[in-house]
Amino acid sequence: MSIFSGHLSKWSEQLQNDPSVLGVLLGGTEIYSNTAASAGVEAMIIITDEEFEQRLQRGSLHYRELDHTEAAGQLVTGRYISPGYMDKVARFGSEPARSAFMGVVIVFSRLADLRNRINDITEYPLQQKQDNINRFYAQFEAWYQECRKAFMTDEPYLLRQSVMNMVLFGGRLILAHNEMLYPGHKWLIHTLEHARKKPERLLKTIRELMTEPSESTLELLYRQVLEYHDWVGEDLNWTDYVILDNELQWLGRNVSVGEI
Repeated sequence: MSIFSGHLSKWSEQLQNDPSVLGVLLGGTEIYSNTAASAGVEAMIIITDEEFEQRLQRGSLHYRELDHTEAAGQLVTGRYISPGYMDKVARFGSEPARSAFMGVVIVFSRLADLRNRINDITEYPLQQKQDNINRFYAQFEAWYQECRKAFMTDEPYLLRQSVMNMVLFGGRLILAHNEMLYPGHKWLIHTLEHARKKPERLLKTIRELMTEPSESTLELLYRQVLEYHDWVGEDLNWTDYVILDNELQWLGRNVSVGEI
């Protein structure tokens, strides 16, 4: 008997009959949630490395299927991945890329070692921990300075941008301290709620700063994070990290679309 609802069972059976599909993963517990029927479910469809590279070149890695046999219809969206892609994520993938595999459910697999691959991906990269902390700390300091400037110059755009980045990198410091993967913007606050080691009332301060920014709340958040832990060595020049990560990143042609 399938643990999935009827539309997902039919959908998974169709994929299992496709010999080019090596496996299917569904995104964590959302397939059991009460909102799944309206929000849809996220899937990762594992294909061969060769087909993945072809799709990558064509820019066709997105998957979308709507089952109209159900009264309301059920949207299944996601993307194609491959064993080689998973190996790369395990070796040097970003934390959001790793987090995408947290709690996934294996619908079916033709790969004998799929669970081991997932475990390797979702293991926190301890070898990168301190270097990441150095980089997050630099960003936290830099955006704190930008926040102060924004208050002085009364620039709403700069203020909102700076506040959100302070929250982002302050949050990433806390997650790294807890050796928890950063899941992306959507789940940052939720993940921080589950971090065992964090300043008292941190989340309250974050919410106040985001909803009603003030200089006093800014200083409170800055001190809460800064004084919670000895983050970096005394000889760290955080401005050098900011230059490399923010101003010279384009030299390696590895920039986000927002920075092009």
